[in-house]
Amino acid sequence: MRQLILSFKQLTDQLYVSTDLRSEEAEDFLQSTNSLFMLSNAITALVASQQYDSGLSTIQQIKQGKELDSLHDNLNHWYSIFSGFSLIVNRRTPFHRDTGASPTYFDLLISGGTHSDCRLELPDLGSTLSYAPGTGVFVTGRVLRHGVSSWSGGERICLAQFMKDAVQDRLGQPRPGWTNIDDFLEMALVA
Repeated sequence: MRQLILSFKQLTDQLYVSTDLRSEEAEDFLQSTNSLFMLSNAITALVASQQYDSGLSTIQQIKQGKELDSLHDNLNHWYSIFSGFSLIVNRRTPFHRDTGASPTYFDLLISGGTHSDCRLELPDLGSTLSYAPGTGVFVTGRVLRHGVSSWSGGERICLAQFMKDAVQDRLGQPRPGWTNIDDFLEMALVA
């Protein structure tokens, strides 16, 4: 599992660009996946508009060097409104909650690869979701345990995009409210 993230070690430290993000491989990866991140941003704007606005403001501040120990060229290729992501390849993910997130933040989990059968399990809800390649799932990862116990039929890749609450807090971003039906009705009435 490879994790690229903007973070800090102690609350008094400035934000830093992770070592993984400073590599040539990360530059290539960010350039080759920019359309996926742009699509993720657009979907997030529809599903969780307050989170999108907060994430966009955070990334803009980071790119301007606010609270950052030093700028790095690879930030120019960071198109996501999420402050971090993990790339999980051919690994089970034990049930877990994402302790670094605010309860109201959604994680965006995108399934890829060649596998033919996979299930994303949400034991707190007693739910199992089909998690075929090309599937995207928003989950409140701090609130709901989630994981993948097994898959079959090929390789499994998961791109897990998330926001670290401490990063948002450091940059003075408000936490989004809970997304509810009124948010969608408002969009439908405007259109």
